[in-house]
Amino acid sequence: GSAGSGKTLLADIITNITTGGSAQTIPKTDDRDEQKKRITSALLEGQEIILFDNETHIDSPVLAAALTATTWKDRILGESKTVSVPVNCVWMTTANNPTFSTEIARRCVRIRLEPQQDRPWLREGFKHPDLRAWARTNRGQIITACLTIIQAWIFQGKPLPKVKPLGSFESWTNVIGGILQATGYKDFQGNIF
Repeated sequence: GSAGSGKTLLADIITNITTGGSAQTIPKTDDRDEQKKRITSALLEGQEIILFDNETHIDSPVLAAALTATTWKDRILGESKTVSVPVNCVWMTTANNPTFSTEIARRCVRIRLEPQQDRPWLREGFKHPDLRAWARTNRGQIITACLTIIQAWIFQGKPLPKVKPLGSFESWTNVIGGILQATGYKDFQGNIF
């Protein structure tokens, strides 16, 4: 994507529809200990969606560990006590043409926004000019539509997708891939690199 393509807007809309609120944004830091503290704080707060906004190069062993962890352990700031927190969140990153380390890339599902113009922030003529307000107003209908799609997959017997499961995310691959396949979508994981 490019600047102004709508990546942060998309993250906001997804978060608002799924949680009714805003994502916790974690500011970028190259300091591993600081990143670990920030992740621990967000998880302790019970954040449902954690967003790393406007990244460029994503290469962090700390983040890689958090993305595949089911439980996160860290020392509490200023204490010699360790905390153990379940990882029950969705991780999102927005970026303009980022580079990824191999350990991060294998843990990502990419969405590429291509606005097809040089200055996408000047676009006009949207069906919903204030998309955030439209999503808030129509949140119930959107959730109902999503639940209907999921129910159709369940009614079909929860068929497994015809794709190789994404390593460390086998259950996620089977559920999300199965739901998408049940709707007729045939390119699940088509952009895995």
